[in-house]
Amino acid sequence: MQMSPAARLRKLLAEARGERRCELIPACHDALSAVLIQRAGFPIAFMSGYAVSATQLACPDVGLISYAEQVQVGRNICAAVGPEMCVIGDGDTGFGGSGNVRRTVRGYADAGFAGITIEDQCYPKRCAYAKGLAVVEREEACARLAAALAARDELRTEGKDLVIIGRTDCRHAASNGGFEEALTRCRAFAELGADVVYAEGLSDKAEMMRLTSDIQVPTMLAQVEKPDVHLIDAEEAGRLGFTMSLLGLAVLNVAMCAMKRGLGEMKQGKHPEVQSRLSFSELYREVGFEEHYAWEEKFEGRRDWPHPKAKL
Repeated sequence: MQMSPAARLRKLLAEARGERRCELIPACHDALSAVLIQRAGFPIAFMSGYAVSATQLACPDVGLISYAEQVQVGRNICAAVGPEMCVIGDGDTGFGGSGNVRRTVRGYADAGFAGITIEDQCYPKRCAYAKGLAVVEREEACARLAAALAARDELRTEGKDLVIIGRTDCRHAASNGGFEEALTRCRAFAELGADVVYAEGLSDKAEMMRLTSDIQVPTMLAQVEKPDVHLIDAEEAGRLGFTMSLLGLAVLNVAMCAMKRGLGEMKQGKHPEVQSRLSFSELYREVGFEEHYAWEEKFEGRRDWPHPKAKL
């Protein structure tokens, strides 16, 4: 029997943790970026809410994108990569109260996700690097995660599953914030039954090591290319005790950079340089023409199909 995406993700995390290594996870924003991540050899991708909001709405990640818009993008991503690849979906705050959280967890599982993150920001949420970051009280954060875990347990009675990742953004919040509060929340999330926990915005390696040594479930490190951030590669993240290392904006960033550069050249009357373009044959192949034609050739234009004998 084929392993479910959630079961495959649990297996990958158990193997990585047992070997004290860290899985590097790029973030996707649509079906094509997810397929390219898969073809590059990554077993796990993360659907970034920041990147989906940017690419689908051309809007910042400040709570403008809806559950329906996000889950539809996720459905397309999961269909494109198939069950062989594990996709973790950015579930934001669950898009509302406990009933919304339940709907979000069930909807993400039905869309084909392997896992989902649920965070403790106030609703509507915003990017962790945006102005006005605010988190709910610890009790409400725990109640939100408990609702997600209860929804997961309901799924299991139906033969479905979803890896639940509890996230806190309180490290740099103006109120209910600070590292000790982030550590306390992560500990509470783990005790509630979260499969993975992570604290956004850890300041240095000392905080990272305190988190990973204190928490008894797998932990995730999330990093963004900012001027004040020293990026830690997956090997070092593994030594620090993390099981997953998320680069949430790298794929979107390089894609936007390439598009802006190419459009700038075109505006100047130039054609984008050969080294900045795929060859036509590679472009043709990457979007699926060759695979599609191979499928068509199995069925179209053939005359050798068996025909039932006519009755006399």
